[in-house]
Amino acid sequence: MPERESVFEKLDITKYPVKKLVAIPLIILLISLAMLTYTQLSIDSPVRLGMDFKGGIIVTIITDETNEELTARFAAYPIAPIRDTGSANEKSIEFGPMSEPQKDELITMLKEEYGSYELRDISPLFGEELQRQAVVAVIIAFMLMATVVFVVFRTVIPPLAVILSAFSDIVIAVACMDAIGMELSLGTVAALLMLIGYSVDSDILLTTNLLRKKGEINDKLRGAMKTGITMTFTTLVAVFAMFLVSSSLHVVSSHFAPIPILRDISLVLLFGLTVDLMNTWLLNAGILRWYVEKKERKKYGKRSVKRGGEKKKEKKK
Repeated sequence: MPERESVFEKLDITKYPVKKLVAIPLIILLISLAMLTYTQLSIDSPVRLGMDFKGGIIVTIITDETNEELTARFAAYPIAPIRDTGSANEKSIEFGPMSEPQKDELITMLKEEYGSYELRDISPLFGEELQRQAVVAVIIAFMLMATVVFVVFRTVIPPLAVILSAFSDIVIAVACMDAIGMELSLGTVAALLMLIGYSVDSDILLTTNLLRKKGEINDKLRGAMKTGITMTFTTLVAVFAMFLVSSSLHVVSSHFAPIPILRDISLVLLFGLTVDLMNTWLLNAGILRWYVEKKERKKYGKRSVKRGGEKKKEKKK
């Protein structure tokens, strides 16, 4: 327990002015927005789209050929990632959108070379519809979150801080995806929606402690931070374990295969939860501390609030 206390003492954000707390996450948010803008101008989308959203063909075959050999064999086609499915010698090959004659040539080649195969064709129109649905889902999630927060606290600044924090989590997580070349898929969209829930969870904890509980603002902030960071680190450990199992277990034993969708979901959550620590305990906490101190100054007078949020009533003359 003493070691745990010393860690939180080192992370005591009440020792720093509000401007410094808020500046760091805002600068990182601006850099992330610049990255998304650059990607938008480069490929006409703020994030690289996966097969689910841009369309294409997924072929499943049984072969003992390596991924390199398969890449060379299908070099004439817009080949994308090749994955092991988990079954013995079964491979899943993704191809980008192609013309009907090219698709017919691919089918003929598969029949001649492999005999049996499974082919799934995803129409670009269907991919566009999925894109629209994904955007609508994120917008609805933000609207519902904002509505609930406004109803609970019945004021403006705290809900806006919660929304800004959740928005920043999503933007920076997507920028991290761009940085490592990860594509947007149905799995990563689900992870981004989950991030909204995780972000609101810690932000509501912080906001409730500062606005509803009695006591000194710094004490309330420290107490909320201990609980919130413990919660987030517990989730991070679980998500990291999922990432290791889904991406590295096949190295230990050939009986296991990578699970790409779980790997992508866990990786996006790792990005987002790490960023959420910064946005909750620097950005949101800084805004709320400024808000609470401003209310106390109005209530008790300008000289009534010491630095750090301690109240001191003016002496009556």
